[in-house]
Amino acid sequence: MNKIIKIILILLFGSILFGQDQAGGSAGAYLRMSPDARAAALGNATTSISDDVNMTQGNPASIPSMEKKQFSSSFQFLSLDRSYQTLAFGVALPPSAGMTVTWIHAGVDGIDGRNYSNDYTYEYTWSQNAFIIGFGLKITDWLSLGVSGKVLSDQLVNSVSSGFSADVGVKLTPVKNLELGFVLKDVSGKSTWDTSAEPYVEYQTRRVDYYPTTFHFGISYLLMDRFLFTGAYKYSEKIEPTWHMGVEARIWDAVYVRAGADDGSPAFGIGTTYKLWNNISTRMDYAFLTGMLQEGSSHLFTWLFYF
Repeated sequence: MNKIIKIILILLFGSILFGQDQAGGSAGAYLRMSPDARAAALGNATTSISDDVNMTQGNPASIPSMEKKQFSSSFQFLSLDRSYQTLAFGVALPPSAGMTVTWIHAGVDGIDGRNYSNDYTYEYTWSQNAFIIGFGLKITDWLSLGVSGKVLSDQLVNSVSSGFSADVGVKLTPVKNLELGFVLKDVSGKSTWDTSAEPYVEYQTRRVDYYPTTFHFGISYLLMDRFLFTGAYKYSEKIEPTWHMGVEARIWDAVYVRAGADDGSPAFGIGTTYKLWNNISTRMDYAFLTGMLQEGSSHLFTWLFYF
């Protein structure tokens, strides 16, 4: 047990020491956030985890690992009046494939608009949506491949944008309980804005935001069928690289505690599973985020159903 505790501390403090600020100002920042409470509590180190529908957002090659139909709903109470919600559905396609459908929404309202003279114009509302379809195929017992396509839609007051991006993933299981994940995220990702309907815009009625393509490498190991250790490194030529690490421990048959570091920002969480009726079971997760740039703490809740 002492060795396990030392490993946990090394993972967490190592991420904090090497962590850097994530590029929230780049296009598609909401797609780089944790999709659910479990992922958030594990420091968003989900590139190689493959046991529920939410983890497939980290790597589409994890999709074939689903053995049952799954439906997940997540809501995040973020600081600075931001909101973030996800809905996800996954189904196995025998004998060795799977498919997922996901909706991600992020937004904020109540923003005061100002012109160059600092005069009030009107209240802004910002909304971002991604509709994602993923497919994965298990090639052999140790190799899985996956791909997902994202239809993107943003709105800022009267301005709207539309776009598309794709993820391509590979997952390897070289030995039992050890998993490696490789993902190329937001390939050819971009959104085209139409601002012609804005009353205060007099020029450049169209613009294109390009999503930075990122490469993710992840590794995870399940120890004694009770302790999960996971880590990920994310690199891009457009934004700063980030480190992510997390630990999950099953302390009772149906209770899990989690801790992680999302590029140096500590996160904590808890989860519980139980059977509802016949073949239907559920898992409820909670995560607490301390904040990366002193913006305040955030709370995440997820309700996942297996059937």
